[in-house]
Amino acid sequence: MNENTTESVKIKINRSIEELLEWAKAHPESTLWELEERVQEWKTRIGAELLESALAVQGTGSQFEGRCACGGEWVFQGYRVRQVMTSQGMIRVKRAYYTCERCGQGFFPPG
Repeated sequence: MNENTTESVKIKINRSIEELLEWAKAHPESTLWELEERVQEWKTRIGAELLESALAVQGTGSQFEGRCACGGEWVFQGYRVRQVMTSQGMIRVKRAYYTCERCGQGFFPPG
């Protein structure tokens, strides 16, 4: 991830924090439960963005070495984007994709 991307993520987070606090200020009658719900929504949204960014920092996994459980070698098939449900919500992941030369099983490193 380059410096511009890092700054973009920081700007999104700061903007999101401001929105959350503005909502709290505009709703002084909100209960603790309602505030908790808003914070949880915020954490989930920001968590997904941070996770996606952290994965991008790791790269795309194009230099993977190893063997499939069947003993076959992994063959690089190119890069693919897929959506993955995580504990932080749905994220987009761009990773190198491999298939086993022997059994055809697909694999996105690191796992």
